[in-house]
Amino acid sequence: MMATILIKVQNKFFTYLTIIKKLLVPIIVPKKFRFKRFINGIESYSQSSQDIFVRSILQNKKGGIYVEIGAFDEIEDSNTFILENKLNWRGVSFEIVEDACQDFNKIRKNPCICGDATTMDYNGIFLNMNLPKQIDYLQLDIEPAEQTLKALLALPLNEYRFSVITYEHDRYKSGDDCMRQSREILENLGYKLVVQNVRVNGLDFEDWYVDPLVIKPEAYSKYLLKDIEHIDIFK
Repeated sequence: MMATILIKVQNKFFTYLTIIKKLLVPIIVPKKFRFKRFINGIESYSQSSQDIFVRSILQNKKGGIYVEIGAFDEIEDSNTFILENKLNWRGVSFEIVEDACQDFNKIRKNPCICGDATTMDYNGIFLNMNLPKQIDYLQLDIEPAEQTLKALLALPLNEYRFSVITYEHDRYKSGDDCMRQSREILENLGYKLVVQNVRVNGLDFEDWYVDPLVIKPEAYSKYLLKDIEHIDIFK
């Protein structure tokens, strides 16, 4: 009888403790600490190590430039937070969800523009922001894969180049078509597909590119990989 009572008390205690943690942790612990992770000892905020790849290829460049298409959260699973926060990059993000965009702009130094990434006047925005013709990093990650492809086609790809590109093709749920089209577009523009079909929990969803006109082979040759779990890339 006593053992049963103790078990009930213990269960209630852990239930209340879980509730308290859920309520207090977001208040007490800032997001930049809650969503920091380490991949093989390397600090990251990305969902799948994209920010590690960018920093590695560009040798932890300070004061770089990024364009982030599909920002959503300002810190959690962000590919650009550490670039802005630790390396003093400037850039611009795009996000269709208005609430997410507003939250982003409350926290981040660099702007997030709310709207449909497939219809943006990128050329005008880049000119107004005085972005260089060689931009350090481009992220393309919106839903579904067909929209990401449309956003790629909306970019002024013949006027601006990007030293590193992470492109989410979501092959595991969208099939091969959008993936093949995106590869054809970028490879015809001279980009080098470095890591093919980056995986998360076995699901292949993303390609990583570099611009070989500005990135030397010794910077990317160790990443010539295919069908690999993201945590295994940086071992």
